[in-house]
Amino acid sequence: MRSGAIVGALLCVALLLSGCGGGGGGGGNLSDGSNNGSTSTSANSVAMTVDAGPVSSIVELNLPYVSVTVCAPGSAGNCQTIDHVLVDTGSSGLRILSSAMSASLRSALGSQLVAGRQVVECMQFADGITWGAVSLADVKMAGKTASSLPVQVISDPVYTTIPAACSSLGSNEGSLSGLGANGIIGVGLNLQDCGDSCATNSANSLYYLCAGASSCVQGAVPTAQQVANPVGAFSGDNNGVLLQLPSLATTGAATATGSLIFGIGTQSNNAISSAAQAFPVSSDGYTINTLYKGANYRSFLDSGSNILFFPDAGIATCALYGATWFCPASQQNLSAVLSSGASNSTVNFSVISAQYLATNNYAAIPGIAAPSGGVFSSYFDWGLPFFYGRNVYIGFAGRSNPKGSGAMYIF
Repeated sequence: MRSGAIVGALLCVALLLSGCGGGGGGGGNLSDGSNNGSTSTSANSVAMTVDAGPVSSIVELNLPYVSVTVCAPGSAGNCQTIDHVLVDTGSSGLRILSSAMSASLRSALGSQLVAGRQVVECMQFADGITWGAVSLADVKMAGKTASSLPVQVISDPVYTTIPAACSSLGSNEGSLSGLGANGIIGVGLNLQDCGDSCATNSANSLYYLCAGASSCVQGAVPTAQQVANPVGAFSGDNNGVLLQLPSLATTGAATATGSLIFGIGTQSNNAISSAAQAFPVSSDGYTINTLYKGANYRSFLDSGSNILFFPDAGIATCALYGATWFCPASQQNLSAVLSSGASNSTVNFSVISAQYLATNNYAAIPGIAAPSGGVFSSYFDWGLPFFYGRNVYIGFAGRSNPKGSGAMYIF
């Protein structure tokens, strides 16, 4: 069966609040042809797979997964490799379900304290929240290690009481079925998941300081102690990431396999092609512009959004799996122009009826889309379908790459 949460966009809502960050028909025309889908595994890359997900009875849609090794700080033996961790370019930081870790590993992780109180986070995504303690772990991927990295342990067994100010912000997704993953690795534009606003503002809605298991109050947390982008904490190849997935027909495939590569322009496998352009993001929300059918929309590239979300009252919709989808009577071949600064690129894409989901169990389908809604109703969310067949680089804020400095998309 299909997951009931297949429209869940895992975009960090702080994109709006603090700049935090969060195909082609028949011929796969969403792709620019720059990626043939080869899988790179080396000292700076890991395999990335779009498959049915970690729950055997549920088929997830368009969720890219990697495996992450989590170790107790300084330990070479108390480690665990956790599979099906969702790669999300719309948020920053590693979050692992407590239930995915052994009790011995979980208890050996370091505590993250501020003023003697445990740091606990209410992470907010477009489709819900995750609640759990911030702990310290050594995080290993390929040949890279981020030592004593602040990570969120989702639904940890100690801090089980979620303050009303957090639970009121959305449904609790702190379970395997809620996330459709064993965790989330946020490799978005920022090095931390909040930044200065959470370091100086105690009423930041993300971070809580807990004197006891059920006595948590919102509090400021220094930037260095916030949940951090693992790739930014590596000793090298730490200026961004490259996501590669193969080109697919609009109607998709059972699975898809590509690569998550660390660094931009630092190794032969993350070099930038001469045709690629840099799209610096705005400072007020980490977005670029999308011109679609004569209207301009703030937009972003989010691998954690499993389909394309955009406003278009001219495309027929239908209700399916408890959500609203685009369901045109025939395939819609569309295009939009993405731009920022002096860069612009026309992207062709196609949309088929979401009723197609009921006829197959494919995990990778580029042609599914839905109207954007809620706080993102006026945004164009380029979800995972944008990434099929295209080399997409995420350049981190505060770092440089051959295309320049600062947060940017490159494709």
